[in-house]
Order: sequence, then C-alpha cells, then structure tokens
Amino acid sequence: MGNPAGEQTSQAMAEGSATGLAPVPPAHSEAEIQRSVGARIRELRLSLSMKSVELARQAGISQSQLSKIETGKATLSIKVLSRLCEVLNRPLYYLFQNEENVPRVLGTLSTVEGPERLAFSWFAEELERRTEGRISLIPLSASQLGSGTDQVQRLAEGVIDMFIEDLSHYSPLAPPLGFLAVPYSFASFEHLRAFLTSRHFDEAVRRPLLDHNIRLLNTRWSWRRGIELALVGRETVIQPRDVRGRRVRVPDSGPAAAFWARLGATPVVMPWHEVGQALAREQIDLLPTHKTHITPLGLCRHARYVTLLGDISMAIGVAVNEAKFQALPPTVQDAVVGTSMEAGERFTSRVIEAEKDNEVRNIAENDAVYLKVNLKPWQAAAAKAREDLVGRGILDRATLAAIEACRPAAS
Repeated sequence: MGNPAGEQTSQAMAEGSATGLAPVPPAHSEAEIQRSVGARIRELRLSLSMKSVELARQAGISQSQLSKIETGKATLSIKVLSRLCEVLNRPLYYLFQNEENVPRVLGTLSTVEGPERLAFSWFAEELERRTEGRISLIPLSASQLGSGTDQVQRLAEGVIDMFIEDLSHYSPLAPPLGFLAVPYSFASFEHLRAFLTSRHFDEAVRRPLLDHNIRLLNTRWSWRRGIELALVGRETVIQPRDVRGRRVRVPDSGPAAAFWARLGATPVVMPWHEVGQALAREQIDLLPTHKTHITPLGLCRHARYVTLLGDISMAIGVAVNEAKFQALPPTVQDAVVGTSMEAGERFTSRVIEAEKDNEVRNIAENDAVYLKVNLKPWQAAAAKAREDLVGRGILDRATLAAIEACRPAAS
C-alpha cells in the first residue's frame, strides 16, 4: 500500500508453498495415510459446524462409510474423496499435503510510512503469535511489483499471497468496483458498507474474484483509510473548472482516468510509488489522494495547496490468493481472517488519530495551505461525469442501480 520500504523478493514466500498434490513419502504406510486423510476430513467438517450425516448426504455416501473414512479405517477412493472435498470447499491435494507443504510465509505489499505502517506491523506480529509461528507476513516492494492492477494480477498468479489496498484496484477483474474510483459515488460510509454487504456485491464482485483465484477476507469492512479525499497541487483549485488542462495523476484504472478527463483534466497514469518524484519534477500538476497520506509522505514539500473534497474514506480490501489460503488448516485460516479484521480496526483508529496532528504539522513544516471549498459544484460535476461513464459503458448501469438501492433513506 502506498510507498513501501520493504525490498524482499517473492522468492522468500515461494518456499514451502503448496502448488499441487504433495507426494507422500514412501515411508508412510497406507494405514498412516488413511488416518491422516481421515483426520483432515473430520477437522474440515467440524470447522464448518457440519454434522456427519449432512456431509455424507451431500457427498452421496453413507454415514457409516464417512465414519470409517474419518477414523482411518476405510480404503481411500479418489472419487469419494473428490466429492467430499467439493462439499468441504477444499482442493483434493489439501488432504495429502505434508506439514512442510503448508505455506509458512505470506508475502504482501508493505504500506506507507506513519500510522499505517504501525498498524500493519501489529497485524504481522499478532498473526505470527496467534498461529504460534506457523505464518509470517513479509513486505514486498511496490517498485518491484508494478502498478495496483499489476499487483492484483500478481495476487491471482500467487506471486504475492495477500494484498491490502483500495478496492478500486480490482476493477479490471470485477468492473463494479470502478465506482469506487469515482468521487461521491456513495453518500456516506454506511451507504458504502450497505453496498459491500449486498447480494449484488457478492455476485458481481466476490464471485468473479474467486474465479480469478482471489478471495476477499473482509467481513466487517473494518479497514478504512480515513478522513476524506483531497487534491494536492502547486496552485489553488477551488471549483471543478479549475482542473481543466491540468495534468492529474491517476492509477491504471479506466474509470478514474475517464472521470478526470470528463472534468477537462489530462490524466497521467502513474504507479503510486512514483508520485512524490513526479510532483518534485513537475511532471504532474494535481494528485488526488487520501488526506491521511499527505503529511506522512511529505507531499506538500513539492505542492503546498490542498483542496479538501469532503468525499468519504474508502474501504480497503484484504485479499488472499485462494490456492494459498486453501492450503492452510482451518484454525490457521480463522486466525488470518480474525486477525486481519482486528488489524483493520487498529489501522483505521491509528490513521484517524494521527491526522489530528498531521494538518498542523504540515502547515508548520511545509507552509501548506488547506482549502475548504463549496462541495456542491464538485458533487454536481461528479454526478454528471458518473452518468456519462455509465452511458459510455465504462461503468455498469446495473451496479449503479444496486448502489442506489443501498442508499440510506435519509440520504
């Protein structure tokens, strides 16, 4: 996330990762294999709070046959085991992998300096503690991995194992997320949360991502990069017309570039780790970013004007490579999910708390100027641009309808 400092390579996380059916050493007897496979099936069933009679019914076998399998007393049939794995939502190789084949290290993108990194460090330390050292997180450099969408592709391929960043980066694989790259798409965070927990989101986002080997772990949507959206520039920007002709940095997201182009700006596609240097070299005029990034990253050293746009803070997705996740035992999976949600709460509170001092410090250190502007012209311009993007097929009309259906009554 942001400007990372870690210079680890993906080789470290590749060691020990399960990539297929793990061979069982010849020294293991057939009886030992049967007991090991049976114990794992029982562990998976109990982790799902599923009764044996229900698992047997769904797998098309008798309860007595399942009992023999779970106690290691049945001759193993790949056909039967495949049906059981289908019900338990696990790949067949999980039943046969050795302990040394379980991933020990999850590679992930490191975060920006300041409170974000502190919260991320807690996540890594707490996950290692809860799994009794079975899982470690290592930071990987964005400069090595490329743009946001490149990193999502690396996640799908298993080059990185976990990615924690704005959901809009996933829009090439799940187009409805393009709305998160367009300002003022949601009236409040409650509105956004309602959309993120809707059936449309499950069907149009979670399912397509799973089809690409990516699992979103978020359940409570506790990761928020707080406060609001801001524009950082060398000259003042008060109204939407002020961005006309200006070079605006955008991620490699089609909707973001189309939005700023619709407002008359010139979009400049650029990876996040290059933005500081681009501002210093005057290669861009404006940088849309989260207010909480401005002071920790020293952006106002090169562009002292900050226009506060008042849009809500976006939710951050915590995603894992599905194949790596399915290679983990249920207890470790639960630890990864639970710790990530608690880490999100710490992340959000740390970021918001730190911002209380950041604005004052930025003014003192960089002579920064914060501009609180009339938001109505921005909201109106965004609404027109959003409708234009829907009309051109860049954004999906069905998703727009789903977003509106989630709007709180008071909005």
